[in-house]
Amino acid sequence: MSTDRRLYPSTLHPPDLSADDDAGAEENLPWFLLELKAYVAKRDNATTAFSRTWDALMPAEIHVEPRILAAEDDLAVLAITVGPQKDVDKNLDCYVYQVDDDGSGRPSLTHIPRPPRPYFFGANDTGVLRYRTDDEHTAGRREYIVAALYRAPWGLPAGQFDLCLSDSKRGYWKLSKRRRHGGRNFYHKNCKVVAIGGDAGTMAFVDLWWGIIFCDVLRVEGPLLRYVAVPEPMQNNKTLDDDARLYRDIAVVGDRLKYVELQLHWKACAHFSKSYFSDGWMASDTEIMDSTDVKVHGKLVPKVWRDQGMALSPFRDLDACQPVLGLQEDADIVYFTTKLNRWDADAWVVAVDMRKRELLGVDAFAAQRYVGINFYVHARISKHLMNPETARDVMLSRFANNKQV
Repeated sequence: MSTDRRLYPSTLHPPDLSADDDAGAEENLPWFLLELKAYVAKRDNATTAFSRTWDALMPAEIHVEPRILAAEDDLAVLAITVGPQKDVDKNLDCYVYQVDDDGSGRPSLTHIPRPPRPYFFGANDTGVLRYRTDDEHTAGRREYIVAALYRAPWGLPAGQFDLCLSDSKRGYWKLSKRRRHGGRNFYHKNCKVVAIGGDAGTMAFVDLWWGIIFCDVLRVEGPLLRYVAVPEPMQNNKTLDDDARLYRDIAVVGDRLKYVELQLHWKACAHFSKSYFSDGWMASDTEIMDSTDVKVHGKLVPKVWRDQGMALSPFRDLDACQPVLGLQEDADIVYFTTKLNRWDADAWVVAVDMRKRELLGVDAFAAQRYVGINFYVHARISKHLMNPETARDVMLSRFANNKQV
Protein backbone atom coordinates (compact mmCIF):
# COMPACT_ATOMS: atom_id res chain seq x y z
CA MET A 1 0.00 0.00 0.00
CA SER A 2 1.34 3.43 -0.94
CA THR A 3 2.08 5.80 1.91
CA ASP A 4 3.08 8.75 -0.24
CA ARG A 5 0.88 11.26 1.53
CA ARG A 6 1.28 14.97 1.95
CA LEU A 7 -0.56 17.65 3.84
CA TYR A 8 -2.61 19.93 1.65
CA PRO A 9 -0.80 23.30 1.46
CA SER A 10 -3.84 25.08 2.91
CA THR A 11 -3.60 22.92 6.05
CA LEU A 12 -0.54 24.95 7.08
CA HIS A 13 -2.44 28.24 6.67
CA PRO A 14 -5.53 28.43 8.88
CA PRO A 15 -8.10 31.00 7.73
CA ASP A 16 -8.04 34.36 9.46
CA LEU A 17 -11.04 35.42 11.49
CA SER A 18 -13.28 37.91 9.72
CA ALA A 19 -15.12 40.89 11.17
CA ASP A 20 -18.26 38.75 11.32
CA ASP A 21 -16.36 36.15 13.33
CA ASP A 22 -15.23 38.78 15.83
CA ALA A 23 -18.77 40.06 16.23
CA GLY A 24 -20.19 36.57 16.66
CA ALA A 25 -17.48 35.63 19.14
CA GLU A 26 -18.86 38.15 21.63
CA GLU A 27 -21.99 36.01 21.87
CA ASN A 28 -22.27 32.81 23.87
CA LEU A 29 -22.36 30.24 21.06
CA PRO A 30 -24.41 27.22 22.24
CA TRP A 31 -23.19 25.21 19.23
CA PHE A 32 -21.41 25.63 15.91
CA LEU A 33 -20.38 23.78 12.76
CA LEU A 34 -16.99 22.16 13.34
CA GLU A 35 -14.71 21.36 10.42
CA LEU A 36 -13.68 17.70 10.38
CA LYS A 37 -10.03 18.34 9.52
CA ALA A 38 -7.81 20.46 11.74
CA TYR A 39 -5.06 22.83 10.64
CA VAL A 40 -1.39 22.52 11.55
CA ALA A 41 0.06 25.84 12.69
CA LYS A 42 1.66 27.60 15.64
CA ARG A 43 -1.21 29.79 16.71
CA ASP A 44 -1.56 29.72 20.48
CA ASN A 45 -4.63 31.11 22.23
CA ALA A 46 -6.96 30.26 25.11
CA THR A 47 -8.13 27.10 23.34
CA THR A 48 -4.62 25.65 22.86
CA ALA A 49 -3.83 22.40 24.68
CA PHE A 50 -0.57 20.42 24.92
CA SER A 51 0.24 16.73 24.93
CA ARG A 52 3.08 14.34 24.11
CA THR A 53 3.79 12.12 21.16
CA TRP A 54 5.88 8.98 21.41
CA ASP A 55 9.50 9.61 22.40
CA ALA A 56 10.86 8.69 18.97
CA LEU A 57 8.42 10.83 16.99
CA MET A 58 8.69 14.51 16.15
CA PRO A 59 5.67 16.81 15.87
CA ALA A 60 6.97 18.02 12.51
CA GLU A 61 6.36 14.54 11.09
CA ILE A 62 2.68 15.08 10.34
CA HIS A 63 1.72 13.91 6.86
CA VAL A 64 -2.05 13.53 7.27
CA GLU A 65 -4.51 16.18 8.45
CA PRO A 66 -5.60 15.71 12.09
CA ARG A 67 -9.27 14.71 12.12
CA ILE A 68 -12.23 15.16 14.43
CA LEU A 69 -13.69 11.73 15.25
CA ALA A 70 -16.34 12.78 17.75
CA ALA A 71 -17.50 15.80 19.73
CA GLU A 72 -19.90 15.94 22.66
CA ASP A 73 -20.46 18.51 25.40
CA ASP A 74 -17.00 19.91 26.32
CA LEU A 75 -15.08 17.07 24.61
CA ALA A 76 -13.62 16.38 21.18
CA VAL A 77 -11.83 13.21 20.08
CA LEU A 78 -8.96 13.90 17.66
CA ALA A 79 -7.15 11.40 15.45
CA ILE A 80 -3.56 12.38 14.67
CA THR A 81 -0.86 10.54 12.74
CA VAL A 82 2.67 11.57 13.73
CA GLY A 83 5.77 9.83 12.42
CA PRO A 84 7.75 8.92 9.32
CA GLN A 85 5.77 8.82 6.11
CA LYS A 86 6.57 5.13 5.56
CA ASP A 87 4.74 4.33 8.81
CA VAL A 88 1.82 6.69 8.34
CA ASP A 89 -0.74 3.87 8.52
CA LYS A 90 0.75 2.49 11.75
CA ASN A 91 1.04 5.67 13.81
CA LEU A 92 -2.58 6.75 14.17
CA ASP A 93 -3.25 7.89 17.72
CA CYS A 94 -6.20 9.50 19.43
CA TYR A 95 -6.39 12.33 21.91
CA VAL A 96 -9.31 13.64 23.92
CA TYR A 97 -9.49 17.44 23.95
CA GLN A 98 -11.26 18.56 27.11
CA VAL A 99 -12.21 22.10 28.10
CA ASP A 100 -10.95 23.09 31.58
CA ASP A 101 -11.23 19.61 33.10
CA ASP A 102 -9.23 20.34 36.25
CA GLY A 103 -10.27 23.91 37.06
CA SER A 104 -6.99 25.39 35.87
CA GLY A 105 -8.69 27.44 33.20
CA ARG A 106 -6.79 25.70 30.40
CA PRO A 107 -8.04 22.84 28.22
CA SER A 108 -6.27 19.48 28.28
CA LEU A 109 -5.23 17.04 25.57
CA THR A 110 -5.08 13.42 26.77
CA HIS A 111 -3.63 10.55 24.75
CA ILE A 112 -5.71 7.37 24.80
CA PRO A 113 -4.32 3.93 23.93
CA ARG A 114 -4.88 2.41 20.53
CA PRO A 115 -7.78 -0.06 20.43
CA PRO A 116 -6.97 -3.77 20.28
CA ARG A 117 -6.36 -5.19 16.83
CA PRO A 118 -8.00 -5.50 14.35
CA TYR A 119 -10.05 -2.46 15.40
CA PHE A 120 -9.21 1.10 14.47
CA PHE A 121 -10.41 4.65 15.01
CA GLY A 122 -13.05 5.82 12.53
CA ALA A 123 -15.47 8.74 12.75
CA ASN A 124 -18.35 6.49 11.64
CA ASP A 125 -17.84 4.08 14.56
CA THR A 126 -16.53 6.26 17.41
CA GLY A 127 -18.41 8.39 19.92
CA VAL A 128 -17.72 10.04 23.28
CA LEU A 129 -20.02 10.41 26.28
CA ARG A 130 -19.71 12.67 29.32
CA TYR A 131 -20.99 11.26 32.63
CA ARG A 132 -20.70 11.73 36.39
CA THR A 133 -19.41 9.04 38.74
CA ASP A 134 -21.51 7.70 41.61
CA ASP A 135 -18.97 5.75 43.68
CA GLU A 136 -18.20 6.94 47.21
CA HIS A 137 -14.68 8.16 46.47
CA THR A 138 -15.30 10.17 43.30
CA ALA A 139 -19.04 10.87 43.48
CA GLY A 140 -20.06 13.68 41.16
CA ARG A 141 -16.77 13.79 39.29
CA ARG A 142 -17.12 14.38 35.57
CA GLU A 143 -15.64 11.54 33.54
CA TYR A 144 -15.90 10.48 29.93
CA ILE A 145 -16.00 7.25 27.98
CA VAL A 146 -14.97 6.71 24.35
CA ALA A 147 -17.01 3.98 22.67
CA ALA A 148 -16.80 2.23 19.31
CA LEU A 149 -19.09 -0.48 17.97
CA TYR A 150 -17.86 -2.84 15.25
CA ARG A 151 -19.46 -5.72 13.43
CA ALA A 152 -18.08 -9.03 14.63
CA PRO A 153 -15.56 -10.68 12.28
CA TRP A 154 -16.84 -12.49 9.21
CA GLY A 155 -17.92 -16.04 9.83
CA LEU A 156 -19.96 -15.21 12.94
CA PRO A 157 -23.77 -14.92 12.77
CA ALA A 158 -25.23 -11.58 11.67
CA GLY A 159 -26.29 -9.30 14.51
CA GLN A 160 -23.16 -9.81 16.62
CA PHE A 161 -21.01 -6.80 17.45
CA ASP A 162 -17.87 -5.99 19.42
CA LEU A 163 -18.09 -3.02 21.77
CA CYS A 164 -14.77 -1.29 22.57
CA LEU A 165 -14.72 1.09 25.55
CA SER A 166 -12.00 3.37 26.91
CA ASP A 167 -12.87 5.08 30.19
CA SER A 168 -11.08 8.18 31.50
CA LYS A 169 -10.86 6.52 34.93
CA ARG A 170 -9.07 3.39 33.68
CA GLY A 171 -7.28 4.58 30.55
CA TYR A 172 -7.36 1.26 28.70
CA TRP A 173 -9.71 -0.43 26.25
CA LYS A 174 -12.28 -2.98 27.38
CA LEU A 175 -13.79 -5.32 24.77
CA SER A 176 -17.20 -6.95 25.19
CA LYS A 177 -19.51 -8.88 22.92
CA ARG A 178 -22.94 -7.59 22.01
CA ARG A 179 -25.75 -9.39 20.23
CA ARG A 180 -29.04 -8.29 18.76
CA HIS A 181 -31.72 -10.97 19.03
CA GLY A 182 -33.35 -11.75 15.71
CA GLY A 183 -30.14 -10.75 13.96
CA ARG A 184 -30.45 -13.15 11.06
CA ASN A 185 -29.88 -11.34 7.76
CA PHE A 186 -29.36 -8.19 9.79
CA TYR A 187 -27.42 -5.43 8.04
CA HIS A 188 -25.99 -2.37 9.76
CA LYS A 189 -23.22 0.04 8.74
CA ASN A 190 -22.39 2.89 11.10
CA CYS A 191 -22.67 6.41 9.67
CA LYS A 192 -22.38 8.39 12.91
CA VAL A 193 -22.53 7.98 16.68
CA VAL A 194 -24.86 10.05 18.87
CA ALA A 195 -24.55 10.34 22.66
CA ILE A 196 -27.95 9.95 24.35
CA GLY A 197 -26.83 9.75 28.00
CA GLY A 198 -28.92 8.79 31.03
CA ASP A 199 -27.97 6.58 33.96
CA ALA A 200 -27.07 3.69 31.64
CA GLY A 201 -24.95 5.87 29.34
CA THR A 202 -26.91 5.12 26.19
CA MET A 203 -25.24 5.74 22.85
CA ALA A 204 -26.83 5.48 19.41
CA PHE A 205 -24.88 3.92 16.55
CA VAL A 206 -26.71 5.14 13.48
CA ASP A 207 -27.00 3.64 10.02
CA LEU A 208 -28.73 6.57 8.32
CA TRP A 209 -30.21 4.33 5.61
CA TRP A 210 -31.51 1.54 7.84
CA GLY A 211 -31.73 2.11 11.58
CA ILE A 212 -30.24 2.87 14.99
CA ILE A 213 -28.56 0.48 17.43
CA PHE A 214 -28.94 1.71 21.02
CA CYS A 215 -26.24 0.44 23.36
CA ASP A 216 -25.68 1.12 27.08
CA VAL A 217 -21.97 1.73 27.69
CA LEU A 218 -22.07 2.32 31.47
CA ARG A 219 -23.95 -0.91 32.14
CA VAL A 220 -22.18 -3.54 30.11
CA GLU A 221 -23.65 -6.63 31.80
CA GLY A 222 -26.70 -6.75 29.54
CA PRO A 223 -26.11 -8.69 26.30
CA LEU A 224 -28.84 -7.11 24.18
CA LEU A 225 -28.72 -4.25 21.74
CA ARG A 226 -31.92 -2.37 20.98
CA TYR A 227 -32.74 -1.52 17.41
CA VAL A 228 -35.08 1.08 15.90
CA ALA A 229 -35.55 1.48 12.16
CA VAL A 230 -35.27 4.96 10.65
CA PRO A 231 -37.92 6.23 8.20
CA GLU A 232 -37.81 4.77 4.72
CA PRO A 233 -35.91 6.88 2.17
CA MET A 234 -37.80 9.37 0.05
CA GLN A 235 -38.86 7.99 -3.31
CA ASN A 236 -35.86 9.13 -5.38
CA ASN A 237 -33.41 8.00 -2.68
CA LYS A 238 -34.55 4.38 -2.42
CA THR A 239 -32.06 3.11 -4.99
CA LEU A 240 -29.06 5.10 -3.72
CA ASP A 241 -26.03 3.32 -2.30
CA ASP A 242 -23.88 6.43 -1.70
CA ASP A 243 -22.68 7.57 1.70
CA ALA A 244 -25.94 8.24 3.56
CA ARG A 245 -24.47 11.39 5.15
CA LEU A 246 -24.78 13.07 1.75
CA TYR A 247 -28.56 12.88 2.11
CA ARG A 248 -29.51 12.37 5.76
CA ASP A 249 -28.67 13.57 9.26
CA ILE A 250 -29.86 12.89 12.79
CA ALA A 251 -29.16 14.67 16.09
CA VAL A 252 -30.33 14.98 19.69
CA VAL A 253 -32.17 18.30 19.99
CA GLY A 254 -33.76 18.91 23.38
CA ASP A 255 -35.32 15.64 24.53
CA ARG A 256 -35.83 14.05 21.12
CA LEU A 257 -33.99 12.68 18.14
CA LYS A 258 -34.37 14.99 15.15
CA TYR A 259 -34.02 13.80 11.59
CA VAL A 260 -33.74 15.34 8.11
CA GLU A 261 -33.46 13.95 4.58
CA LEU A 262 -32.48 15.59 1.30
CA GLN A 263 -33.72 14.40 -2.09
CA LEU A 264 -32.23 15.87 -5.26
CA HIS A 265 -34.06 16.68 -8.47
CA TRP A 266 -32.27 15.97 -11.74
CA LYS A 267 -33.17 17.18 -15.22
CA ALA A 268 -32.04 15.65 -18.50
CA CYS A 269 -29.55 17.74 -20.49
CA ALA A 270 -30.87 18.74 -23.93
CA HIS A 271 -27.41 18.70 -25.54
CA PHE A 272 -25.91 15.43 -24.26
CA SER A 273 -27.65 12.08 -24.04
CA LYS A 274 -27.66 10.30 -20.68
CA SER A 275 -26.48 13.53 -19.01
CA TYR A 276 -28.33 15.30 -16.22
CA PHE A 277 -27.96 18.51 -14.25
CA SER A 278 -29.17 19.62 -10.83
CA ASP A 279 -32.70 21.01 -10.82
CA GLY A 280 -33.38 21.72 -7.16
CA TRP A 281 -34.10 19.53 -4.17
CA MET A 282 -36.68 18.49 -1.62
CA ALA A 283 -36.06 18.21 2.13
CA SER A 284 -38.06 16.56 4.87
CA ASP A 285 -37.89 16.86 8.64
CA THR A 286 -41.35 17.18 10.20
CA GLU A 287 -42.80 18.11 6.82
CA ILE A 288 -41.69 18.11 3.19
CA MET A 289 -40.33 21.31 1.64
CA ASP A 290 -39.29 21.87 -1.96
CA SER A 291 -36.41 24.20 -2.83
CA THR A 292 -38.76 26.21 -5.05
CA ASP A 293 -40.68 27.17 -1.89
CA VAL A 294 -37.65 28.82 -0.25
CA LYS A 295 -37.64 32.61 -0.12
CA VAL A 296 -34.28 33.80 -1.44
CA HIS A 297 -32.84 37.28 -0.89
CA GLY A 298 -30.70 38.28 -3.86
CA LYS A 299 -27.88 39.68 -1.73
CA LEU A 300 -27.35 36.30 -0.08
CA VAL A 301 -26.93 34.32 -3.30
CA PRO A 302 -23.29 33.28 -3.93
CA LYS A 303 -21.75 34.99 -6.94
CA VAL A 304 -21.01 31.95 -9.04
CA TRP A 305 -21.18 32.06 -12.81
CA ARG A 306 -21.46 29.64 -15.67
CA ASP A 307 -18.97 29.86 -18.53
CA GLN A 308 -21.65 31.69 -20.49
CA GLY A 309 -21.90 34.31 -17.77
CA MET A 310 -25.31 33.15 -16.52
CA ALA A 311 -25.86 33.44 -12.78
CA LEU A 312 -26.57 30.21 -10.91
CA SER A 313 -29.39 29.71 -8.45
CA PRO A 314 -28.17 28.41 -5.06
CA PHE A 315 -30.73 25.61 -5.29
CA ARG A 316 -31.60 24.71 -8.87
CA ASP A 317 -28.23 24.64 -10.60
CA LEU A 318 -25.74 23.84 -7.85
CA ASP A 319 -25.10 20.37 -6.47
CA ALA A 320 -26.57 20.36 -2.95
CA CYS A 321 -25.87 17.67 -0.37
CA GLN A 322 -24.82 16.91 3.22
CA PRO A 323 -27.77 18.27 5.21
CA VAL A 324 -26.66 19.05 8.77
CA LEU A 325 -29.23 19.80 11.45
CA GLY A 326 -28.96 22.94 13.53
CA LEU A 327 -29.11 22.24 17.27
CA GLN A 328 -31.50 25.05 18.21
CA GLU A 329 -34.47 23.79 20.20
CA ASP A 330 -36.75 26.62 19.08
CA ALA A 331 -36.06 26.49 15.33
CA ASP A 332 -35.81 24.07 12.41
CA ILE A 333 -32.67 25.19 10.58
CA VAL A 334 -30.78 22.91 8.21
CA TYR A 335 -27.36 23.57 6.67
CA PHE A 336 -26.55 22.28 3.19
CA THR A 337 -23.32 22.13 1.21
CA THR A 338 -23.55 23.42 -2.36
CA LYS A 339 -21.00 23.14 -5.17
CA LEU A 340 -20.81 23.57 -8.91
CA ASN A 341 -20.07 19.86 -8.89
CA ARG A 342 -19.21 17.41 -6.15
CA TRP A 343 -15.45 17.44 -6.83
CA ASP A 344 -14.97 21.22 -6.84
CA ALA A 345 -12.55 22.87 -4.39
CA ASP A 346 -15.00 25.74 -3.77
CA ALA A 347 -18.18 25.23 -1.80
CA TRP A 348 -20.85 27.18 0.05
CA VAL A 349 -22.67 26.42 3.27
CA VAL A 350 -26.33 27.39 2.91
CA ALA A 351 -28.61 27.85 5.95
CA VAL A 352 -32.35 27.33 5.42
CA ASP A 353 -35.14 27.91 7.94
CA MET A 354 -37.45 24.95 7.35
CA ARG A 355 -40.37 26.51 9.24
CA LYS A 356 -40.29 29.88 7.54
CA ARG A 357 -39.05 28.40 4.24
CA GLU A 358 -36.43 31.09 4.00
CA LEU A 359 -32.75 31.32 3.06
CA LEU A 360 -30.95 32.66 6.14
CA GLY A 361 -27.39 32.89 4.88
CA VAL A 362 -24.66 31.67 2.55
CA ASP A 363 -20.98 31.40 3.48
CA ALA A 364 -18.05 30.32 1.30
CA PHE A 365 -16.13 27.21 2.35
CA ALA A 366 -12.70 26.20 1.03
CA ALA A 367 -13.11 22.48 0.33
CA GLN A 368 -9.83 21.69 -1.41
CA ARG A 369 -8.74 19.46 1.50
CA TYR A 370 -11.66 17.08 1.00
CA VAL A 371 -12.41 14.43 -1.58
CA GLY A 372 -16.04 14.80 -2.58
CA ILE A 373 -18.26 15.89 0.32
CA ASN A 374 -18.29 15.63 4.13
CA PHE A 375 -16.69 18.69 5.63
CA TYR A 376 -18.18 19.47 9.03
CA VAL A 377 -20.41 18.36 11.90
CA HIS A 378 -22.50 20.16 14.49
CA ALA A 379 -20.93 20.39 17.98
CA ARG A 380 -21.75 22.00 21.32
CA ILE A 381 -18.18 22.39 22.54
CA SER A 382 -18.32 26.11 21.63
CA LYS A 383 -20.39 26.95 24.71
CA HIS A 384 -17.63 25.61 26.97
CA LEU A 385 -14.65 27.37 25.40
CA MET A 386 -13.32 29.86 27.91
CA ASN A 387 -12.35 32.60 25.51
CA PRO A 388 -15.22 33.13 23.07
CA GLU A 389 -13.09 35.41 20.91
CA THR A 390 -11.14 32.34 19.82
CA ALA A 391 -13.98 29.82 19.78
CA ARG A 392 -13.66 29.30 16.04
CA ASP A 393 -9.89 29.15 15.96
CA VAL A 394 -7.82 25.99 15.81
CA MET A 395 -8.08 23.87 18.95
CA LEU A 396 -4.91 21.96 18.37
CA SER A 397 -1.87 23.93 17.30
CA ARG A 398 1.15 21.80 18.14
CA PHE A 399 2.46 18.71 19.87
CA ALA A 400 5.48 18.26 22.06
CA ASN A 401 7.91 15.41 21.57
CA ASN A 402 8.93 14.63 25.11
CA LYS A 403 8.13 17.87 26.88
CA GLN A 404 5.99 20.93 26.39
CA VAL A 405 7.51 23.50 24.06
